[in-house]
Amino acid sequence: MAVTATLLTAPLFVGCSSNKSAEKDVSITACRDDPGGGRPTADGTILNHSSKASSYVVDISFIDSSGNRVSEGGAPVGKVESGATAVFHAQGVSGAKGPLTCKVASVQRTVAP
Repeated sequence: MAVTATLLTAPLFVGCSSNKSAEKDVSITACRDDPGGGRPTADGTILNHSSKASSYVVDISFIDSSGNRVSEGGAPVGKVESGATAVFHAQGVSGAKGPLTCKVASVQRTVAP
């Protein structure tokens, strides 16, 4: 089952923390700039390696060719069963001219209700 989510900025979840285990669940599959200076986008997948169904918030940094973070964006992803995959789409909150690279800045994973 695939889950798709889109959000301009990531919400804050109290009691969540980014950890390396959750970051290993996330892969960026596409990173696109806008030649006209519009908001960049990133697509990716989540594979829930934990033993429980989990919800995620993925924060992406958009980096220019000089290594500067020029935008950031986030995507919440609802319940992902243990061993299942989901997709996400994150859009930068501000415009940025390319070329850009995308980096996972942080991942919050919480046990889904």
